[in-house]
Amino acid sequence: MLQVIGKWTMAGRFMAFILVTFFATSVAYGIKGQPVRFDIPYAFTAGNKVLPAGTYTFSISPQSLRLIVASEKTGDVGLTILNRISGPNAIFQGGYLVFDQTDRGGLVLSEVWLTETDGVLVHSIPQGHSRLGISGTSLDMSRSYPGKTAYSLTCARCHGENGNGSQEADKFFGQQIPRLTSAQVQSKSDAELRQQITQGSNAMPPVEIDESGFRHRLPPQDVDAVIAYIRTLKP
Repeated sequence: MLQVIGKWTMAGRFMAFILVTFFATSVAYGIKGQPVRFDIPYAFTAGNKVLPAGTYTFSISPQSLRLIVASEKTGDVGLTILNRISGPNAIFQGGYLVFDQTDRGGLVLSEVWLTETDGVLVHSIPQGHSRLGISGTSLDMSRSYPGKTAYSLTCARCHGENGNGSQEADKFFGQQIPRLTSAQVQSKSDAELRQQITQGSNAMPPVEIDESGFRHRLPPQDVDAVIAYIRTLKP
């Protein structure tokens, strides 16, 4: 659940917490951390985009070394990491966001603290303004479901429990959804199926799973498990 921590001035005690900074050329090296979910009750600016209030997942992309802000409403927004910052783990445990309050009343995302790692700086405003911090909820992306379970929780509602389709889903979407047991689907490579599951297509969004009332994309281990299960489906 969201917890509003309060406001304080930038020149005050918060900045005393920062112990170490690194230059941006190597700032993201070694930063991993578990993804963290934040329920943000107000609009805010992230990079050059204004994002609406809502539920967001924050994570570090190991490929691009950028901070990824993801939600169902906005999709993925990638932010350049300016600096890496360290602070007291007890305060930031479970994830923490810091917003800068601008003179015009807007909130700008400035610092993101994930679990099990240092924080990252994504925006900096000169001193003299106030700040607002909120805490988040860590997501365990290391857990995994058996392939059939992951499939039943995600794909079955459209493709059917046995992969032979669902008439209700066909009717709702106004088209016949591909049968996973068909030669057309089974002839696809694992890489093609993985791309379809993780990136979606014009007719199909990326596959997401609902856990504890929060929807997020399938972790890699679940994607692999689903693909393995699809290979067992028979006409």
